[in-house]
Amino acid sequence: MTRGMTRRRALSGSLAMPAALLLAGRGAIAQSYPSKPIRLLVGGAAGSVPDTLARVMADRLSPALGQPVLVENRPGAGGALAISGLIGSAGDGHHLALATMSQAVFNRYLYSKLPYDPQRDLTPVATLATGAMAVAAHPAFAANTFAEFVAIAKAQPGNVLVATTQVGSPPYVFALLLARATGINVTLVPHKSGADGMTAVMRGDVQIFIDAPTIIAPQVKAGSVKALAVTGRSREAELPGIPTVGEVGYPSAQAEAWIGLVAPANTPAQIVSRINRELAEILGNGEFRRRLEKLSFVPLISSPEQFQALIQQDHTRWGPLIREAGINLD
Repeated sequence: MTRGMTRRRALSGSLAMPAALLLAGRGAIAQSYPSKPIRLLVGGAAGSVPDTLARVMADRLSPALGQPVLVENRPGAGGALAISGLIGSAGDGHHLALATMSQAVFNRYLYSKLPYDPQRDLTPVATLATGAMAVAAHPAFAANTFAEFVAIAKAQPGNVLVATTQVGSPPYVFALLLARATGINVTLVPHKSGADGMTAVMRGDVQIFIDAPTIIAPQVKAGSVKALAVTGRSREAELPGIPTVGEVGYPSAQAEAWIGLVAPANTPAQIVSRINRELAEILGNGEFRRRLEKLSFVPLISSPEQFQALIQQDHTRWGPLIREAGINLD
């Protein structure tokens, strides 16, 4: 009996040793972090909004961490290429990725063969910014208010053409939400870029265009288009006279796109906390906030746990909508 108990204790101890060594090793990694340059993967092309945000952030994060933060662009497949590159790397905090709503939420429902599971393969580090969309119309379109646009669309099912960016992008998915919330039937016309969509509405190829306020506001000021509403919780600084969808009676159409920072699964909590603390300080800086506002973004500070909860909430909100629309990008 004593011999058997001793043997079990010895076996138990031998099994516990690798786990203890692993924890000790991860703790040592966390204490020495960062020990080399940090690669930040971005799913957008150079000059895109995610790329611009990444570079602005990297400029501040590099001195805070004491190591260069190198932005690496991997556009394509709705940002899946960048995330795929991230999850194949070591979870030591030296490989991070900028994650949009598309990469962390939408793609799971748009691609049946997505090479990663955003809820399993990623560690949320911190949210960075959030931004709404604006709804604009050609100057000759009969509607001068959002309510008039809804009335026209209801009277002419399928006849109103709404330009967005590519199928599955935040403007496209937000347009689906807008149609469902208002009960209208419109025809979505996806374009390769926001610039292409803006050109289409300015020419009169489509009546409506949905995209970021930074793209729409300059043309509103020039008189090339007219803005009808914004989808955020509050009005946009660039379009102060334009009401929110909530103000005009459609609170369920409210939507904002966010961008955050993620790491590979199983990245040590100490490293995640360190990056999160540095980012919170950066996002609280007045100059940095002003730079984000020029991109039509509002800084969004959160803990890793709050970011995780946001991702879960958005899977619940957007998954059924995308499935209902029957979109598949494989």
